[in-house]
Amino acid sequence: MTAPYRIVQLEPRTLAVTGDRGNALVLRRRLELAGLPAEIAELEGDGLPTDADLVVIGNGPFSAVEAALPRLRLAGPRLREWIEDGVPLLAVGAGFEALGEEIRHGDAVLPGLGILPVRVDHAGSRHVGYVGVLAEAGELLAFEDWRGTTTLAPGAEPFGAVTRGVTGTRGSGDGVRYRNAVGTRLQGPVLPLNPSLADWLIGLAAARRGDAYAAGAAHAELDRRAAEARAVILRHIDHPFTHI
Repeated sequence: MTAPYRIVQLEPRTLAVTGDRGNALVLRRRLELAGLPAEIAELEGDGLPTDADLVVIGNGPFSAVEAALPRLRLAGPRLREWIEDGVPLLAVGAGFEALGEEIRHGDAVLPGLGILPVRVDHAGSRHVGYVGVLAEAGELLAFEDWRGTTTLAPGAEPFGAVTRGVTGTRGSGDGVRYRNAVGTRLQGPVLPLNPSLADWLIGLAAARRGDAYAAGAAHAELDRRAAEARAVILRHIDHPFTHI
């Protein structure tokens, strides 16, 4: 029997405020429906296992990043090894920023883990609303709520291109991709809304283990619910949020 796929959720108590635990749950459920056993390890600090098949880290306020970074630095060397070895990672919002090179927040400058080639400055406009992004994983829909600018290192590639929405980011890139690691602004949580992205990440993990993965009839109900939620987003994607 194949060993369970290990999904590591980093900083679940501090960086998961936008329902980000849902991302790990979706990965586990879709693997199980394909006949591939999976488990979730919620971890903080230097207690990382020796290996992982998928890694997720979620969003939070700047204060949460400040609290989480010292613990994440303890995990940094092993996390970097995983990324260099091709382990798929999904980092959302503040978790994405923490894995970058630097975060500027007013007078504070926080060095990130330096795993993702990106710098963030929280000065500037706030971007709030539904958003569409075209990426290798398909046409993705989600919600973004962040302030500032994101600058990729020379030669780095965005995760996708913003194509829809009124958040002020249309025509720009979303996030960053490095090897099989993805940093993104897409909240929601993003994976329940976008089965194609979940399947893309799982496909990378399965290929790394020499397994075959494909969504099938067992996934139909999850996909139907996602399609209904996406339809609601599409009906409102071009309308600004007046209150939040």
